[in-house]
Amino acid sequence: MDAPAPLLNSSSSHPLANDRTISGTSRIAAVAGLPAACFLMVAIAAFFNTVDINAYFDADDDHLSVDWPVMVKLAIAGICGIVGVAGVIFDRSVRRSLMTLPGIFLVALAAVFLATSVVAYEETATISRAAAIINVAYLCFVPTAISILGLRRLMIACLIGMVTNLIVNWGMYLFWPAVGVFEEELGNQTFVNRMGGLGHPNAIARTGVLSSLLSLAMLRGLGEHNANTASGQLASKARQAVSGWSRLVLLAIIGISLLTMAAAYSRSGFAAGFMAAAVLMIDRLFSRAGILISLSAVLVLSIGFIGVELLSEKMIRGDSVTSMVTKTGEIDELTSATGRTEIWGEAIRLIRERPLTGWGLNSTPKLMADFSLHTHNLLLHVCFSGGLIAGLLILILLGWNLFYGVPSPLPIVRSISTYVLVSGIFEDTVLDTFASPSTIWWFVVLLYPAIEMSRRASQTPRTGVESDSIPAYT
Repeated sequence: MDAPAPLLNSSSSHPLANDRTISGTSRIAAVAGLPAACFLMVAIAAFFNTVDINAYFDADDDHLSVDWPVMVKLAIAGICGIVGVAGVIFDRSVRRSLMTLPGIFLVALAAVFLATSVVAYEETATISRAAAIINVAYLCFVPTAISILGLRRLMIACLIGMVTNLIVNWGMYLFWPAVGVFEEELGNQTFVNRMGGLGHPNAIARTGVLSSLLSLAMLRGLGEHNANTASGQLASKARQAVSGWSRLVLLAIIGISLLTMAAAYSRSGFAAGFMAAAVLMIDRLFSRAGILISLSAVLVLSIGFIGVELLSEKMIRGDSVTSMVTKTGEIDELTSATGRTEIWGEAIRLIRERPLTGWGLNSTPKLMADFSLHTHNLLLHVCFSGGLIAGLLILILLGWNLFYGVPSPLPIVRSISTYVLVSGIFEDTVLDTFASPSTIWWFVVLLYPAIEMSRRASQTPRTGVESDSIPAYT
């Protein structure tokens, strides 16, 4: 019996190496105009779902009002939900992805959020129920988008949306500082200026992190295509020129992403992004290209920090290491995880009051108004929103990320898994009210392998050994 071919290691069938993507087996991809519409909706969602402008105009805003950005997000979610439900009904690969172990637990988690929203905190009950339904919409939409677009086009769509978001933020930061600069009060009359604009600095930093990770993954795919495939070796000069320009664009995206992380001054975002990038490039980290990319990243980030300090007219003190890694210059800022220990304590106290049902999705802005509006921890965020059963389900999913995602042969899967695990210690990261790029890509890495397996199974005769090649994903 022939040995089973690795699912994702073959250069001739690398999902980023060519355009022979999943969409070839999707039944609904043949619907006229649907791939273009799906591409557009992914880009729009990646751009707009993190927008939170009104928080900068009204200091007392509790993030619960139905303003025009929320109406736009609801419209986006509605369209994505319709496409997603159509995918579940008409595309077998989408249904199969939701019946794998990660898919089953994602569906179970969504069901718990729906069930507990019935008894959500009264003042936020309507919003919690809407958020639970929106979560289902995106859970259906993401595997449908993978099936219709394929991984490469999905990456491109997300990058278009996220980079547009970053560019608008930079424009507001530089030319409209009244809105684009987020002045964070740290106590003792200490203020730090961070990049704001279309959202909170931490959300902007996460957009920068994901933009750089997707760009790195695409750079790897382009390189493998040109180096290992016959079509790459025999490519015309015009095609090579396009590849060259693609590399320059992706490198430019990485550059602006690193500068954004510096301007947003999100240390948790930087730590998560650095570790995720290292895991993505782990097999090439000590190659000539890997060393060059690492040195370039350090150089750009250093220039970014210096530039931000000059713009804010506040130079980093050279005689204190503490002043370089803290915002206040006080060591207790580090030992308290920048104040998060108090936030976590309050979140745990509130979880104990409703351990079985939680308080409902998006209830933290009301209940934790005096504690930064969020739990700042992924496990606490889920327990707070849906109770301890939801917490158990998220632990299982994070366990999949740790034991199967991080060792994955596919760079983007192991990179996003690492990012969610590290970022989730200090931020809510995923499962937001409206699916942020972080949530979208967490769903992608949990569900993509099953869709790829379904595509391959439909293209090759069954030999009885296909399932043995991907035990980690099922």
